[in-house]
Amino acid sequence: MLSATEFFEVLRHVVGFREQPAVADPLQHAVAQISDNPAFAQSRLLTRILVAIVRGGEFRRAEAAALDSATKALVIALLDLRLAATRSQQDWNGAIEAAEAASA
Repeated sequence: MLSATEFFEVLRHVVGFREQPAVADPLQHAVAQISDNPAFAQSRLLTRILVAIVRGGEFRRAEAAALDSATKALVIALLDLRLAATRSQQDWNGAIEAAEAASA
């Protein structure tokens, strides 16, 4: 098992070698991706990742491989957004609530 921090480091390492287009609003994009395909395993994992960015969590190393390259880049954009602290805690909590509701 990897802590959320270790999991995100693995993803950063993988995505660092790939060229990906920038995501305009990663938080909204993540919720939309989850809402559009809530039954997909990748969407369920993205919901867990969104929660882990805010609250922490654990992941298996293999879960990093379960994400396609665009979603890996989206996760990195979410991490960067969280580090930049340009969105309120309420925005993050609202996104988590929307993602969990879509996945339920």
